[in-house]
Amino acid sequence: MATDGRRQRGDASRRALLAAASQVIVADGVDALTHRAVAEGAGVPLARVSYHYPKIDDLLFAAATDYLDRFDDRLRDLVEAARVGRRSIVDVCTDFLLELVTVRSAEFLGMVEVRLALHRRGRTVDELGAVGIIRSFGADQRRAQSIVAAMFGYAVLAATAPEPATRSQVRTYVRSILGGLT
Repeated sequence: MATDGRRQRGDASRRALLAAASQVIVADGVDALTHRAVAEGAGVPLARVSYHYPKIDDLLFAAATDYLDRFDDRLRDLVEAARVGRRSIVDVCTDFLLELVTVRSAEFLGMVEVRLALHRRGRTVDELGAVGIIRSFGADQRRAQSIVAAMFGYAVLAATAPEPATRSQVRTYVRSILGGLT
């Protein structure tokens, strides 16, 4: 099957623009996100950003969706590795949450800011991936949603705390909210 070079270039261009948008958001916040800032960050002409994302809201939505897709992929990879290596869901969630609130905290908080900005503009981003992953360990829909919400709230608090969370603190929290899932 022949590949369409224009489609490949367009996909590569969108990936570069989303990476640049994420960098702007993480470094300077949602208010700093402009077509010009993204064009400069991606090293492309301003018109290319406007072509792919005519409105800043389009760019915000695409950046949030891209982040959540990568978030879910990372969690799925950890869960799969856990299943093969016979690690518990507590260990997997601890590793994931600790990474999220320490080495990836700026990116996580940037995407929290994006989520709030989109909400204020009447747009929402669905993120059901983590709920499905928790459900795969035996939780029903309501409990899985509660667990994900509790982890999200904890992540916001831990990522904004004056001192970084320790593995022990995160593990204790994860064990308390997962209570009995294996």
